Amino acid sequence: MKIAVMLIGDKISPHFGGSEKVCIYTVENGAIVEKEYFDMPEHRAGLFAKFIKQKGADVVIAGSMGERARYIFDSLGIKYFIGVLGSPDEAVEKLLKGELKSDEALANEIHEKEEGMHHNSHGHSRGHHHNHG
Repeated sequence: MKIAVMLIGDKISPHFGGSEKVCIYTVENGAIVEKEYFDMPEHRAGLFAKFIKQKGADVVIAGSMGERARYIFDSLGIKYFIGVLGSPDEAVEKLLKGELKSDEALANEIHEKEEGMHHNSHGHSRGHHHNHG
């Protein structure tokens, strides 16, 4: 089994599409036998999901994930756990013990926060007043 953990620095990436790297954990007989790090390709729609698929991942772990990535993983039969943050090793160990669960509420919160940051950075100014005098 291969587990892809999306990373920013050495922590789980809050947003699948914002990941810098992925760590692919190779698991045999319930034990981690190998960890490989890959830089993510340029971010284009659907590319990250295909990249993960090419690396042979069965499971993906990230803080949150957009609809498109979920759809692609669903269609590829790749499981994902979202709403997971912090240490990648801990998340994988929890997964191996059957204790890892998606936290949809946290994932949605992260997603909304990211979207909010995204929208705010476009310089939308509010409260234009046109004085016709």
